[in-house]
Amino acid sequence: MKLILGLTNSVLFLAGVTSHAMAQDYIAPAMVNIPAGKFMMGAEGGDPATLPIHPVSVDAFQMGKYAITVAEFRKFAQDTGFSRESTCNDYIDNQGLRGPTHKGSGRWDNNRYTYSDYQPVTCISWQDANAYAAWLSKKTGIGYRLPTEQEWEYAAKANTTTRYFWGDDPTLTQACKYGNFADFTGEYTNNQKYGLSNRGWIEHVNCDDGEPYVAIVGLYRPNPFGLYDMLGNVSEFVDGCYSETGYKIDLLTKEDANQCEYLPHRGGNWHYPADPATTRDRWKREGWNVGTGRTFRLVIDGHEVSNHSSTSQFEGALKKAQVNRIQTREKLLLAPQNAQVVKDQSRGYTLTWTPSNDSRVVGYDIYRSKTHMSHFYGGYYDAHYEKIKTVPANKFSARVSLPSEGGSFRVVALANKQQSLPSRKAIVFVEPDAVALPSKFDMRYATRLDNVTMRYFSATDKLPEAYNIFKTNKDSDKSEVSINFKVDVESSGWYQLNYSGRTFHKGEFFKVWQGDKLLAVIDHDPDVDDKVSDRHKVFIDKGTHQLQLTVMRTKFDMWGLGWLKFSKLSDTVN
Repeated sequence: MKLILGLTNSVLFLAGVTSHAMAQDYIAPAMVNIPAGKFMMGAEGGDPATLPIHPVSVDAFQMGKYAITVAEFRKFAQDTGFSRESTCNDYIDNQGLRGPTHKGSGRWDNNRYTYSDYQPVTCISWQDANAYAAWLSKKTGIGYRLPTEQEWEYAAKANTTTRYFWGDDPTLTQACKYGNFADFTGEYTNNQKYGLSNRGWIEHVNCDDGEPYVAIVGLYRPNPFGLYDMLGNVSEFVDGCYSETGYKIDLLTKEDANQCEYLPHRGGNWHYPADPATTRDRWKREGWNVGTGRTFRLVIDGHEVSNHSSTSQFEGALKKAQVNRIQTREKLLLAPQNAQVVKDQSRGYTLTWTPSNDSRVVGYDIYRSKTHMSHFYGGYYDAHYEKIKTVPANKFSARVSLPSEGGSFRVVALANKQQSLPSRKAIVFVEPDAVALPSKFDMRYATRLDNVTMRYFSATDKLPEAYNIFKTNKDSDKSEVSINFKVDVESSGWYQLNYSGRTFHKGEFFKVWQGDKLLAVIDHDPDVDDKVSDRHKVFIDKGTHQLQLTVMRTKFDMWGLGWLKFSKLSDTVN
């Protein structure tokens, strides 16, 4: 059928079909004109998949203002008979989300995060997204398609050069104005529903975007090109092939995505903190299950001014859904601020905090650490702290006690129907005795941790209790981890260093420092059992020192350290 453009009232007519009937057939997505331009694509110092940084020129195109929603996809499903079994991976518990092969119980129109037809459609595959684009193109006579990675990254950056299109935001306190990420609301909801915490695992941004999971499209500020949700909410399928070794930039050779093993998706989602626009992720073209973390938006070549009646109707209904959501969702109680504990004259302690100005607050719960190490632990605070008292809303301090080895406190604000996240930890730290070397010791003897947390595992019938340092390192995370110990070295000399640890990667794992002096660079080989190997040697001076381990991962990793063992080899000083 031939598409005829009628200028009157900007209504489209399809031969022999009225505009009213056509509005029932499909929804034309709201589009934004993206100007032609040039930019540097990729990032260095991290994920090899984002290399090499290279110049890219982009022709003018149009891109969807929003990701395709459930309401839009429903038109496609009704018209084509599209259906999927209810096996979408939408499962979550106190261990977080499940991997890409897990079969859940969700569908594109009904999963555990569904509450509105104006959320982005999820639980669909890359192939489904392309089928939708082909269907909409046939309906409208307009060539809709998925964006290329080049188009997507150019549009997401929108001529900015900062880490995020809203700025560098090093403390991630501004991200919630511009997208839906793992945030305070997400942390609180996961705490209450599943006993799940992102603390010490994937972390969260330091602000509140108001949404725990998938949000209605367009709830946050757009980027400078006028595009919504480009770096948050749900990541988006794009056209092309993904390679973990980096970009293939031979422009004369176009990759056929239908032949790729892995396909890229871009933009991050509600389950993770904000990532820059250069970040890439992958989806296996065959063999992985659909999930609630991926959607798509469409593009059109060139610029054109058009406004279909279904677009206006859709945006009007979307605006009402946005307003209703903002007005009806429960506002999070903010955590108490500036908690601190000081020793008083009666050998006890006084805990103080800044009072909340939220009129809903009726009191505060005081939590005390279960062990003197609790302030080092990640995960749900309720697992490491116990409630010791409740004070009314007009109280901003409490008398508390601690054992001689020290400990920490947290304060939680209370309302009639909810509680807040806990305050930051108010710590009384008693430095442990120095570890005598030579010896074997575990992570419980750490005196300081930076950019990492500890995990405690209680003893079982088969395993003794364990204290492990653990970190999930994202592709875009390049922060250095440091772990400090106080050691008392028996005599100067060479020591054999063995360790219990794991990482996804061969090569350098951690460095060992005595003050500012680098003692050794310790590597990891998964084919070698480092619990008994004799590959690592360090020379340590006699005396009491601060021994520090530093770890710098520049790509995705889930690494951990359990214990260190220093065995004396020689007293010779060279």
